[in-house]
Amino acid sequence: MRRLLSLALALAIVGCGSDSSSEPTNASVAGTWSLVSVNGAALPFILSASPKIELLSSVVTVASNGTFTSSTQTRTTIGTQATTSTSTQSGTYTLSGSAVAIRSTDGSTVQAGSVSGNTLTLAQTGLVFVYQKQ
Repeated sequence: MRRLLSLALALAIVGCGSDSSSEPTNASVAGTWSLVSVNGAALPFILSASPKIELLSSVVTVASNGTFTSSTQTRTTIGTQATTSTSTQSGTYTLSGSAVAIRSTDGSTVQAGSVSGNTLTLAQTGLVFVYQKQ
């Protein structure tokens, strides 16, 4: 679950680009992107009810050289015991017009998304992740 979430967040962050001045480029998407909502709801977002798993935050750092790193924080509550954990992910991305594809460092996952201005939106497994560039 954490790996899927990290990759989804990373994909959302890296956005898209092309040679057109109105479309994002590697240089224009480079920077730090923070998750602001999931399915239109503010964080924390409940990913699972039993056990209760909440998405607390996600930050993706994108470099203009085609690489990214992400850090996602979740909280799992079983009974009255809550545990917070952070997972990280890294990999590469490619831009093609208004589309982006990312690949995790281990090559296990390839995903796609898009970006418009300082807002990045990613739909995955029935969830819509929205990021804002910082």
